[in-house]
Amino acid sequence: MGTKLQTFRRALEEDYRQRFPNSWRHYRERARSVLDGTSHAIRWSEPFMPVARRAEGPAFEDLDGHRILDYWQGHFANLHGHNPPFLREAMERTLREGRGLQTGLVHEVEAEVCERIAACAGAETVRLTTSGSLATFYAVLLARAFTGRSLVVKVSGGWHGSQPFGLKGVRPREGSFDHLESEGLGAEVGRDVLLTRFNDPEDLARIFRRHGDGIACFLVEPVLGAGGGFAARSDYLREARRLTAHYGALLLCDEIITGFRFRAGDCTRLYGVVPDLWILGKILGGGMPVAAVAGRRQVLALCTRECGRVKFEGGTYSAHELSLVAAREQLRHVMEHEGEIYPRLGALGRRMRQGLARVSREIGVPLFLLGDDPDVLPQSSLVLAHPAREANLPAPSCPEELLERRHPEIGERLLKSVLMLEGVSTRSGLGAISTAHTEADLDETLRRYARALERLREAFGS
Repeated sequence: MGTKLQTFRRALEEDYRQRFPNSWRHYRERARSVLDGTSHAIRWSEPFMPVARRAEGPAFEDLDGHRILDYWQGHFANLHGHNPPFLREAMERTLREGRGLQTGLVHEVEAEVCERIAACAGAETVRLTTSGSLATFYAVLLARAFTGRSLVVKVSGGWHGSQPFGLKGVRPREGSFDHLESEGLGAEVGRDVLLTRFNDPEDLARIFRRHGDGIACFLVEPVLGAGGGFAARSDYLREARRLTAHYGALLLCDEIITGFRFRAGDCTRLYGVVPDLWILGKILGGGMPVAAVAGRRQVLALCTRECGRVKFEGGTYSAHELSLVAAREQLRHVMEHEGEIYPRLGALGRRMRQGLARVSREIGVPLFLLGDDPDVLPQSSLVLAHPAREANLPAPSCPEELLERRHPEIGERLLKSVLMLEGVSTRSGLGAISTAHTEADLDETLRRYARALERLREAFGS
C-alpha cells in the first residue's frame, strides 16, 4: 500500500471518529457480540459504517443525527425509497386483521403474487423462496437436472449470491477472476463453473464450442451489479439465447437487481430475449424478503410433488404472508403506475449521470459512468461511477476492462468512504435512484460529490 494511501486512510479514520462518535461508540461497545460489526459484509464501509437510527424516503438518519442521502437503498431493493407509506400501511392492516406472521399454511396472497409475477414476466409458472442466493441456487439445480449436464457458465465479476455455483470469479485477485471466492467449497465447483467475459459474444461462443455438450446453463445478469454496473449489449444477450438453444443448454437470467427496475416486469423483454428461467427478488418484495424463480413449466415441474427430482422446497419462511402482502402491493403499484414511475426514474438517472460528468470534468477527477444503455435501457435509474486512471479513456464494457482502466489508488471503497463523510451513502460510486429522490436531492448530492472529489484530488492528484 502506498504511503499517500496509508496517510489518507489514517486521516479518514480520525475524521470518521469525530463526525460519527455515537456510531464509533456502538462498535466499540458491541464488538464482542456482533461478529465483524455486522452480519452482512457488504454493509460495511471503511473505517466503519454509520449506524442508522431511522430511514425514510431518500435518506437515513444516523445515531448522531446526520441526514444521509442514500443511493444504496436496501441493496437496490427500495424502488420507492425507505419505508414507503403504501407498503407499510398494507402490512399494518394485515397485522391488525390477525394475519401476517408465519402460520405454515397456504394463503390466498401466495397465488395472487405468483399470478402477477407470471403476468409481468410472461412466465408459465412461478415458485417462491426468500432470497436471491437461494433462487439462483435452485435455478441452477433445475437446469442441471433438466439437461443431465453439470457445467455452469457464468460471467467474470457476476455475483449470484453466497451459494456454490455463484462463488467463483466474483472479485479479481492479482488481476485474475479465475479462482474460488470461499474456502470450504469442493474442488468440483472449480471444475464445473466456467467463466466468460461479459459483453464478449466471441468468448461465449468459444466456450460453447469447446464444452457445449456438457453445459447445463448460462447464468447471467442483464446489468452486472457487483461487477460494476455494466449493461449487456443487445447482440450479446441475443447470442447467449442462440447459443444456449443451439447446444441444448438453458438460459438463466438473474434479474434480482434488474427485475422491475426498468419496467413493471423483467428487463430481458427490452432486449427481445426470453430466457428459460428468470430469477427475481429485491424490488419484487418491496423491502421484504421475497424471491422467485419463474419460467418454463417443463423445467420447474422437476420440483413438483409428483416429480420431486429437485428439492426446491424453500424453507420455513418461503411464501411468508406478510412478505407477500408487501410483494402484492408492490406489483400492483408498479403495474398501475408504470407510465409514471419509469419515465421519471429515467429522467432522474440522466440528470444524475450528466451532473456527475460535469462535476468530474470541473474537479479534474475522471469517472466512468455506467448503469444504462441509451438504446435498450433509456429509463435507467442505476448510476454507477468508477474513478478512471486518466481522462478520455474509452468506457469499459466488462470487469476485466475496468480492472485495466480504473484509478490505481482511488477505488470504489475509498470513494464510498469519502462520500459518506459528506452525507452520501453509495454503492459502486453512487447506486440507484428511487422515486422518493427529488431533483433537489440530486442537486445536493452533486454538491457533496464535488467536495468528495476535491478531497481525493488533493490527496492523489488528478
